[in-house]
Amino acid sequence: QRSADATEETVTWVRVLELDGALQSATYLDDERCYDLVFDYLKRYDEMFDAGIAVRRVCVLGCGGYDYPEHLIASHPPVIVDAVEIDPMITAIARRYFYLDRLIEEYETESSGRLNLICADALDHLRTSDKRYDAIVNDAFDAGTPPEHLTTRTFLEAVHAHLVSGGAYLPNIVAPLEGPRSAFLYEQIALMETIFQDVRVFPCATEEFSSDDNVIVVAIS
Repeated sequence: QRSADATEETVTWVRVLELDGALQSATYLDDERCYDLVFDYLKRYDEMFDAGIAVRRVCVLGCGGYDYPEHLIASHPPVIVDAVEIDPMITAIARRYFYLDRLIEEYETESSGRLNLICADALDHLRTSDKRYDAIVNDAFDAGTPPEHLTTRTFLEAVHAHLVSGGAYLPNIVAPLEGPRSAFLYEQIALMETIFQDVRVFPCATEEFSSDDNVIVVAIS
């Protein structure tokens, strides 16, 4: 992909991962920027570093091309990341086409333990793990919509149970701020407010490769 008004001198090439008509991930095809975030909404996840606690262990639910796990490893040492992706084929694509294998080798994550690739459903991982995280990021989607079981009180209570005191849960909710289609956003916010101490909302500008609104919510345990 390239921007429509770019010249050959200014063009920025990116590779995108599209699944069932929905854009999942993107990476710059540039050795100097291959771990930089293309989508603006992903940059909002860094709000975790302003949540008031030291962020040392993060769980990312739904990885796609592993954009955000790669960003954490490359830009936020010594953060340890548990990257949970349900589809092994998606991980295989990320390893080959989205610089994941390069990152693993370059940052020696297999020996340092800074990046743990976990093939599992997000809720199943939380149910079977005894780890507690400083932050849990939820970017899990199924053909552009969130899996229904990851929007329930059961799931949110599992998330809360796996956060340290003052830890942050950061879901990406794709919905407008106003109008009939905003109902899901406000239902999720209301549900989180019954479980978490503080819930903050960060609307994101629409990205070049998306026609929907991304809203990052930061819920503090």
